[in-house]
Amino acid sequence: MNKILVPTDFSDNAFNALSYAVSLANHFDSQVTLLHTYTVSSTSGMFVSVESFVKKDAAEQALAAVKQVEPKLKTGRQIDTQILRGDTTHLIAELADKQEYDLIVMGTQGATGLAEIFLGSITNSVIKEAQTPVLAIPEGFTYQPITQIVFAVDDEGIAHAGVIKPLLQLAKRMQAPVRVFHQALDFDQDGIDPSIDLYLEEVEHSFHYELDREEINASINSFVKDTHASLLCMLRRPRGFLEEVFHVSATTKEVFDSPVPLLVLKDG
Repeated sequence: MNKILVPTDFSDNAFNALSYAVSLANHFDSQVTLLHTYTVSSTSGMFVSVESFVKKDAAEQALAAVKQVEPKLKTGRQIDTQILRGDTTHLIAELADKQEYDLIVMGTQGATGLAEIFLGSITNSVIKEAQTPVLAIPEGFTYQPITQIVFAVDDEGIAHAGVIKPLLQLAKRMQAPVRVFHQALDFDQDGIDPSIDLYLEEVEHSFHYELDREEINASINSFVKDTHASLLCMLRRPRGFLEEVFHVSATTKEVFDSPVPLLVLKDG
């Protein structure tokens, strides 16, 4: 995990994500990049001067944020910053994918915490567009060592080992066991695909099943709390995210409020 990208809008949630990324970087000797994007309307002849002001102001805020967290870096690295004009989602995804970042760390907003990522937020848009894994940090969550990881899966397999590489890296470096959680809707489902056991063989892992036709979000959260996990990991399939991967309704997704960071890996 050599390169970590942290998009920011200079909000408290974004700064919280930056602080988390710095703590993570200390474990991997990672280079951290703080990215801010902006747009400027070109409706007047003042466009050039307005853009110059916006960019200068953003650079100053970025520098202030870096000065607050850089002393916490134990690796001796410096946090670099990028200020880019354009569509936020596209720029984040493009920069992360083309410059081969290993992880995007983003804060979420709203009183419902991680439920925000399912309600049209920038974080959700980045999860959909970027190939790079995304780590979504709940509002107000303070970094804590990753000692247990919950990997919530459906009944499909994993395309190849590279899909869960970030999960394996975290589990190995933190010496954190992976608790694979699967909720079946009925007895006729196939359960956990054998490929998951195969690709997790490098780390300590165990399997946990639950039979319930509804309330999968509540079941996941309950399992996270029961195992004292500090990270939840899920896969994003091409056909959609939680509502289709776990066969839950569009209304159910609104109550998804994981109390811990959510690592989203893309499969396909």
